Amino acid sequence: MGIIEWFKDRALRKVVRLGLPVVAGKLVGSLSSLATLALLAHHLDLHTFGVIAMMRTVVIAIDQYANFNTWQAIIKYGTESIAKGRRDDVARVIKLGFVIDLFSGVAGAIVALALAFLISSAFDWTAHEAVMFSLFALTLIVRGGGASDGVFRICDAYRSQAIVTSVAAILMTGAIAVAVALDASFDGIVLSLIVGESLGNILIVVISFWVANENGFRRWWTRSLRGTRQMFPGIVHFLVSTNGQLTVKKTQAELDIFVVGGLLGASATGLFRVVKQLGAIPGRILMPFEQVLFTELARAAAEGDYQGFQRLLRRSAIILGAGSLMIWAVAAIAARPMIEAIAGSEFVAAAPAFRWYLLGMVILIANAPVQRAMIALGRPGTLLLFEVATLAVLAVTTVVGALTWGLVGVSLAVLLHRAIQLVWSTWLVAHVIRGREQSRLSEPAPVSDQL
Repeated sequence: MGIIEWFKDRALRKVVRLGLPVVAGKLVGSLSSLATLALLAHHLDLHTFGVIAMMRTVVIAIDQYANFNTWQAIIKYGTESIAKGRRDDVARVIKLGFVIDLFSGVAGAIVALALAFLISSAFDWTAHEAVMFSLFALTLIVRGGGASDGVFRICDAYRSQAIVTSVAAILMTGAIAVAVALDASFDGIVLSLIVGESLGNILIVVISFWVANENGFRRWWTRSLRGTRQMFPGIVHFLVSTNGQLTVKKTQAELDIFVVGGLLGASATGLFRVVKQLGAIPGRILMPFEQVLFTELARAAAEGDYQGFQRLLRRSAIILGAGSLMIWAVAAIAARPMIEAIAGSEFVAAAPAFRWYLLGMVILIANAPVQRAMIALGRPGTLLLFEVATLAVLAVTTVVGALTWGLVGVSLAVLLHRAIQLVWSTWLVAHVIRGREQSRLSEPAPVSDQL
């Protein structure tokens, strides 16, 4: 069966149809992000750019440690409740998600404030830079993206999500552009980042409230959370496991720049931030389809359609992998002129590391549907153990690579890590599905069938 025939699959067509608006939003976000990168790279010296890059990395890391990524629970338990006609229960799990996001955001901000000066000593920041980091960390309080993301997806409101995230990205770039136009100092740039991040986050949360209301989940905030554990069996384990899994995954994603910052210095951090920023381009174009895919996989799993589950998973992984590989081929050839055009000639030394890092991102994109499949199958604990094991491999190889070959060595470590994940996670998903199918075959037939 040819590739064209694949798109006659209803589930795959739905993933493409709903994913296209998200891709458009991500493209706007990517262009806005590149514009922000260019403004900062040309306005700041390499050292100051590296300090700000590390600030944002640390805040994102703390957010991931504190955030329970409630969108996954909203999708899993929400789709199951909808399938059973229990829409009131969907409203309850939405409220649970927002409550968790609020408290985890406050907790993350408190942790960041407590660790501000300890973190600064590890990266040779001045006391003033540590104070500015503390101010920037307060943006964690208004990060409600987890539950908002879940609302957009379960309501199939991908177009609304694309529009609001695009506007949020433009707000960030606009804030930076104003600061640069006013020839802002380091403090002014950090304050503009705070304003841009906060306005964007608040806008996303407000629009997700509206989407929930328009899709019949009115006054969800008035729903009682009493008896939630009985209503959604296993939800506590699911939340803890998925939070742990995505926390480890985010640690994997940001470990490389922490190693660079600790071993190679602020200037190398600035170079590697450019590598990571440009390396994220294929993901911004193709990963939106994976977002829609997860919802459809969760629905197939809830219905027990494992043949359709495997078919959709296999075809999506191949299409995403092939698409990202084509992007890599073009970007690898144009690496030097692209980096010089966006960040300036001072950053072209990042080109060799960028090529290898981008190849690792190709493998990550191909593997993303497979890892989401484990969550859709209700096995976040298994995926957590998998992520911890591969994190250990990444930690060792990244340090060795940095000390041996510098930034190129770090990128090679990332590439090796992604390859190991692809092989191992593919085997895990196949093993779980095989077990599910064998279990179903061994179940006794209903009495009516026996008669």
